[in-house]
Amino acid sequence: MAKDPVTKPRLPPGFRFRPTDEELVVHYLRRRALSSPLPAAVDIPDIRILAHDPSDLLPPGWSEQERYFFTCKEAKYVKGRRANRATGAGYWKATGKEKPVAVAVPAAKGQVQAVLVGMKRSLVFYRGKPPTGSKTDWVMHEYRLAGAGLAPCRRASAGDAASVAQPAEGWVLCRVFRKKGSASANAAAAAAGANAPASPDERGSDGEEESEEHGAEEEGGSGGAGRAFIDFFARAEGRQQQRRGQQRRASSPVVSSSCLTDEQQQQGREQETTSRGAA
Repeated sequence: MAKDPVTKPRLPPGFRFRPTDEELVVHYLRRRALSSPLPAAVDIPDIRILAHDPSDLLPPGWSEQERYFFTCKEAKYVKGRRANRATGAGYWKATGKEKPVAVAVPAAKGQVQAVLVGMKRSLVFYRGKPPTGSKTDWVMHEYRLAGAGLAPCRRASAGDAASVAQPAEGWVLCRVFRKKGSASANAAAAAAGANAPASPDERGSDGEEESEEHGAEEEGGSGGAGRAFIDFFARAEGRQQQRRGQQRRASSPVVSSSCLTDEQQQQGREQETTSRGAA
């Protein structure tokens, strides 16, 4: 097993690093792309993610159930834009489609506007060679800058003169963790004695990544477990059909099962005449 490439976080006891997607892109990835210092007490190291096995990045006994890293994207081919996902023992397979990461910005008349700052992609680690690799419970969320996240910014230089800095597009931020509920993740948590609360992504997005993976294999959507899609248009159409049915039933004549046919009425009249004659 390779040596652990990073050191443990320097957060005070009891604190947990649980940033949102927007915070990861704006306050951490963008700062790294601009070569600006990160917020205090936050340790996100620079590594070559493809040079490490996931078990080396998050070794047994680690106090946290996830880790964050900065890495530079690598092209699979010299003259191409396709990203390299292969490692020494396997490869990272993308699942589903990229999701936009947006921040809410105040707009005119007290309204709020969503501004795109990055993109998020989910990947699952497979051991072996594609396409016959065996799926593992290792998951990675990869964040890259996009939209307003790539906009240049002005900052003061050493000479107090404002300079324009352009973010480097090659940097990405990776969050590596085990899928929640897997035997390996439970064993790792038990070995570490981790009683920390689950992060927002762990509470909801593990099942979401599983559904995304099925979406990638079957060209489905990116909905998550615990999220139900409500088709309001279908509901409205169903209510309209129900109203039409009620109107038809109300306008149609009521037919009683006790009504007599013409033949039965004729037989009744004949029987009544016969009984009167006999009397």
